[in-house]
Amino acid sequence: MRPGASLMERFNGWFVEPIEKLKELPEGDGGFLALSAALFLCERYYRAATDTLHMGRDNEKFKIEAAKDFGLSLDDFKCFWMVYRNGTQHQGIPQKYVDRHKMKYTWQICEDFDAIPEIYKINAYRREIRLNVWKFADFIIEKFRTNPEVFQKAISHTFPEVKDIGSDES
Repeated sequence: MRPGASLMERFNGWFVEPIEKLKELPEGDGGFLALSAALFLCERYYRAATDTLHMGRDNEKFKIEAAKDFGLSLDDFKCFWMVYRNGTQHQGIPQKYVDRHKMKYTWQICEDFDAIPEIYKINAYRREIRLNVWKFADFIIEKFRTNPEVFQKAISHTFPEVKDIGSDES
């Protein structure tokens, strides 16, 4: 990243362009890394949108906002978050999840699915959360690009500025 790059240039260089490069790998092999980046960007976006960036991890305000924006119930969003976000961020791959009602949630990734997670009923005790990783990543990136106020809140105090240490300005 060049010294003096704008916040948007840093965002594009550090997140958007790497995700685009991952898309070039054959057979979707960059999908889990792209998903991981999209999920932490998702959390950062909705935490910025709800002014909860510096609140504890148990704060649900951002989940309520994300669920509403995704058109999901809060419970469905929480299941998506447990399966995809917690699995990917803690284990490198989505995980299975059993909720308090003994409903088992699994995951399925396919290019035919949507950007928004779909809770698909397999039977009375099993649901599959379907997602298109690339569309999801594009959806989250677009959120940042089209909402400058949230973008500023999300990254203005956390993106380091790249400096040229080769020049002596003293």
